[in-house]
Amino acid sequence: MPYFRQKFEVAFNLLPMGNLLYSSSSSSDESPQTDCLTSNATLFWRVFVPIFGTVFLGGLTLAMMLISAENLLLPFPALWGRLGALLLLSAWIFLIKSTIWRLKRVDATEKHLFVTNYWHTVRYPWSDVLKVEETRRAGRRLIHLHLVAPGKFGQVISILPAAHFDTMLEGLKVKRN
Repeated sequence: MPYFRQKFEVAFNLLPMGNLLYSSSSSSDESPQTDCLTSNATLFWRVFVPIFGTVFLGGLTLAMMLISAENLLLPFPALWGRLGALLLLSAWIFLIKSTIWRLKRVDATEKHLFVTNYWHTVRYPWSDVLKVEETRRAGRRLIHLHLVAPGKFGQVISILPAAHFDTMLEGLKVKRN
């Protein structure tokens, strides 16, 4: 295979999944069937909400900064409105980074866990999962997978679980809290 074609196919993920040149193990030892452990709403919360909110608040902040003070019909000084919009955008970005952006998508086989942030995917063996913890935030059930050692996405992986999450974990030897 020519060098540039090979680089192009690697860059755009055009190679088949079982290609041994780019895989750390053969595909014969893995079950080809993966189950999605995360809710389909993860994509909405992880991608749509941050983008929509940031574009909306960024546009509001930009409008507050570009419109002259005489044209802003505010019952308080224009500087307060501009600082308030900038503070609101900063608080939104901090909220997204510290909460929603930590959500991951998880697929699993009997032997491995595939964790993705929709840009990178990492494979962990189930033996690397120390415990599974459940919490509730804003009425939503969150599952935290604690790893033995920190990986690419840290030591704790947070997910919104799918409806069949509990039945999938029953057959695996993972400590639940």
